[in-house]
Amino acid sequence: MGFLLGAFGKLQAGRRMRDLQARLMRVSTKTRRAQRAVDRITKSLDFQKKTDLNGLSMYQQALKMSIMSNIQGKYGELAGVTSPAGLSETEQKQIAQMNQEQAMANANAEYMMTQLKQQIEEKYETLNDVLLEPLKMEEESLQTEKDTLESQLQIAQADYDACKKMEQADAKNLVPNYTGGQG
Repeated sequence: MGFLLGAFGKLQAGRRMRDLQARLMRVSTKTRRAQRAVDRITKSLDFQKKTDLNGLSMYQQALKMSIMSNIQGKYGELAGVTSPAGLSETEQKQIAQMNQEQAMANANAEYMMTQLKQQIEEKYETLNDVLLEPLKMEEESLQTEKDTLESQLQIAQADYDACKKMEQADAKNLVPNYTGGQG
């Protein structure tokens, strides 16, 4: 009887192992697909963010040049003066006012650039959350399922081995005795 139970148990455990291996392969494929999607989206978002930040940097340079151009247009020759020595009091006041306007314009531009950079950072943080979070959750779910299947596969393998031993142990008892019990 142990032979039949072992053989049947081995057959069932083998079938269960093949089923679990097939399911494990499907889950592994889905997991790889999700990982590739995460990588692809991450690379794309990183590239877009870098492009936006580079564009912002170029805009900042153009803005600084525009500020300088406006000040030079407003103050003319005084805009190029580096030392106030030998200038009249009125010219010195104009240079001081010009420097103050330039400092204010640069500070305003710097503040605006900081705000725009923060908006870009927040935009891509939000996009990361919206686009990647569902994929990461799916990836975690698939990993949990994969771990469960691997555990079940180990149990099925142990069952298979136990049934095989049972079958082999009782198979020895089934060997016919041709001597008729006289030895």
